[in-house]
Amino acid sequence: MHSILKQITSLRRGNTVYGFAPHKPILLLAVLESFEYGEIKDNWIKINEALLTRFYDLWKLLVKTGNTPNFSLPFYHLSNEPGEFWKIIVMHGMSIPATKSHSIKSFSSLKSTVLAAKLSAEFYYGITDVLTRATLKQALLNAYFPDYSEKSIITATRYSQEIEKQILYDPAENYVRRITKQIEGETTESREEELILRSHMFRKAVLEVYDKQCAVSGLKIDPIKQTMLIDACHIVPFSQTFDDTIRNGISLSPTFHRAFDNGLIAIDADFRLLVHPKLNDYNPAAGIRQYEHKTIFLPREELFYPSLQRLAEHRLRFGY
Repeated sequence: MHSILKQITSLRRGNTVYGFAPHKPILLLAVLESFEYGEIKDNWIKINEALLTRFYDLWKLLVKTGNTPNFSLPFYHLSNEPGEFWKIIVMHGMSIPATKSHSIKSFSSLKSTVLAAKLSAEFYYGITDVLTRATLKQALLNAYFPDYSEKSIITATRYSQEIEKQILYDPAENYVRRITKQIEGETTESREEELILRSHMFRKAVLEVYDKQCAVSGLKIDPIKQTMLIDACHIVPFSQTFDDTIRNGISLSPTFHRAFDNGLIAIDADFRLLVHPKLNDYNPAAGIRQYEHKTIFLPREELFYPSLQRLAEHRLRFGY
């Protein structure tokens, strides 16, 4: 384990106006935490919203310089470390997009080009062992963020927790004002990652308040291999409103989500399902119209009920 400790505590880091870039150690800490909490279970580091969220949580907590967070940069550049403990797996027939810096700078470009990263056998073995993982985490903190201990970052409030509170409790106008101001001066890459993170937290919050069941059908199935069969749906699209608050959300299975987004169904002011008169169910027993006029499943707390204003906007948009 000595060699992997040496490799991760002597990372090649770009020299910026604020000092050495913190991106690589932050990503490695995020990967360690993801293993710790069961979000990563094997030697296949996927590019997903959960890992991005961990990256931003740790960045906001540990980085006190003016560096700009960017998840994609370290995910790609860790593959250039001399220890070869991080290997990226490029999609078949794809190649790394050519840029002046020979890099991938955006989350969308990374996800459309790279399948995952794999760790060296030594690093993977260390991460999967509880005691060794704690040693690796503390070594990274000592080397790059000496003011923090493993205990201090475990107990600290995370950025994602703050966002979840905003989603659950902010009035829509306050939330929209806040997010608009925040992303105004950001780079294209940072803006993309911030919105992906917030979309991830919106989904988590909506599924939680609806108890992970479809608000129309009541479908609720325990996820297998983290595959969820229920979506978090914006009542009025985020692209039109920048509104990620809980009252602009509703949980729907994919079929009802598509039906709602396309105006085939709507919800009235009494939270009953409306079905478009031109919709034909060829198999009524398994169709949509069987739920017409039924009251949808609502969150336990009225505070989280769908916004009557947003539901009215949705009905108006589709001519109900």
